[in-house]
Amino acid sequence: MGQEMKRIRINKLSSEHNIFDEICFRDGVNLILGEKYDESITKGRKTNGVGKSMSVEFIDFCLLNDYKKSRIAKIPKEVLDPDENILLDISIGEDKVLIKRNTKNYDKPIIMRNGKATQFEKIDDAKDYLIELIFSNLSAEEIPSLRKILSIIIRDEKSEFSDILKCHDVKSRIPDDLAIHLYMLGFSLEKYSEVLGTINEIEKTQAVLSKVKAELTENGSKKMPDVMAEMNALEAEVQQLELAIDSYKSNEAFDSIEEELAELENMLDQLRRKQKVLKRELSRIKEMPQPEQVDDDEIGLVYNQFKANLGDAIVKSLNEVIGFKNKVEEFQRVLVNQKARDLETQIAEISSQIRFLDDKYSEKMKIIDTKGVLRNLKSSLKIYETKRDASAHTKFLFEQYEQYDKQKKRLQLKKSQELLEIDADIEALSKELKSFMNTILDIHESIMGNRECSFDIKTKNTLKGKTPIEMSMRIFDDGSHSVDRTKVFIYDMALMFNEYTRVHHPLFLIHDNIFDVDQDTLVQCLNYVAKQEELFSDFQYILTLNRDKIENEERQKLIKMDVEEHCIATFTKANKFLKCDYQEK
Repeated sequence: MGQEMKRIRINKLSSEHNIFDEICFRDGVNLILGEKYDESITKGRKTNGVGKSMSVEFIDFCLLNDYKKSRIAKIPKEVLDPDENILLDISIGEDKVLIKRNTKNYDKPIIMRNGKATQFEKIDDAKDYLIELIFSNLSAEEIPSLRKILSIIIRDEKSEFSDILKCHDVKSRIPDDLAIHLYMLGFSLEKYSEVLGTINEIEKTQAVLSKVKAELTENGSKKMPDVMAEMNALEAEVQQLELAIDSYKSNEAFDSIEEELAELENMLDQLRRKQKVLKRELSRIKEMPQPEQVDDDEIGLVYNQFKANLGDAIVKSLNEVIGFKNKVEEFQRVLVNQKARDLETQIAEISSQIRFLDDKYSEKMKIIDTKGVLRNLKSSLKIYETKRDASAHTKFLFEQYEQYDKQKKRLQLKKSQELLEIDADIEALSKELKSFMNTILDIHESIMGNRECSFDIKTKNTLKGKTPIEMSMRIFDDGSHSVDRTKVFIYDMALMFNEYTRVHHPLFLIHDNIFDVDQDTLVQCLNYVAKQEELFSDFQYILTLNRDKIENEERQKLIKMDVEEHCIATFTKANKFLKCDYQEK
């Protein structure tokens, strides 16, 4: 299963104006060595090291990685001129390919194939062009994209080599993608893509289903059977109201008096509002305080106590004033009483009008009233419309719920069938998978000294699972930071050297600072790849490493390869990759 991939050989990395020394690559092991990173000089800010990891970034840049997410985007313009073309000389099968890319027009690379240049206006077109060179017979369903292939070939150093499936910066939280792993193991990507598409449809359907259910159940405060009961009851009410209205409309008198009834209702509403206002005004008048009465003899007695022989004259004068005052108060009482009588008269007239209109309304309603279902035409029609809309909306939501629930079940059945097909592929590939497992066992024994490891691949059909296939690998005493890195090394090597997987492999592999492991494991890993040079002549393993990690082992001749012979570049504080000090943006 799957299509074979042409070998990709990296020949040379350079730049048009020699901003760094060109690096020429050879078959077999290629070591890029650097001094140990000195944290004491950073002084709290991020600075670049000697450049071994940056050289790998430039290779990946030319192989059309995402510029904005790369460290190259952080290099100051004073150090890397935006117009400076970075050149990567590679071979794809029999084709000689030169890729040119700069940071100014990073999305418009130039690719020269056998001396013929092509300028691309979009980065995706350039990726498609390279894929056409890598695969002889194209089938989009059967081959992974260029960057998926390279994600496992040039793992991001920030992936920390913590898991065989994780190729990107652990902080980016990019979901695991098994496509390239399955492709190299010989599986059909078409079936994998189909089941992923089905899972995506299930997720979308479930999202809509949950939203509809939340609205029906008022965010879970009701159960679905209760919703069904309420919906049936509401529908019955609406049907009863419809029958009543239909009965009205079947009466020949209905059409002729419908408008008159509505007009009577409006007139009654207006009169009742006016009656209410007048009653409130009358109530306020009746609550007004009565004027206080003043006794004339009492006034005279008080004044006689203070004014001898003048009291009678003063009383006479006061009586005249009080008389005038009483006349004023009497006039006010007459006005207030008259206003109250006027209001009472108006209220009585309005009450009479209301009685008349109400009797008239009742007489007309008798013509069309049916079993007391609709007592008030205007309000009843409003109730009917409200209940009808509520019933229709609930029914619509419930039908949607049933529809999406059935769709979800169909999709889950489809997913199960698709997984059964992948299970059949796993069975059909048992020979290849057993061979791959044996390759892992051989590498593990060469490095760890035992065969206590495993590799397994199986389908996983869970309700909420987004990954339909589970791929797991265990090695002796794994789980620690350093042993997990060793596990990734073993897995990557097995893909490149197993007889079945290597036909789906570009046959080059880059590990940037993978060996944060114990010295014995480092030595055994280096000795393993040195041994592969004796067995294979068609691969490239590019490794960045701090020289001081292997100096003692070199002197003791524990490493079975000539480090100097395999070293293609060495960077130090005095001789950095970009030939200068700078701070990343």
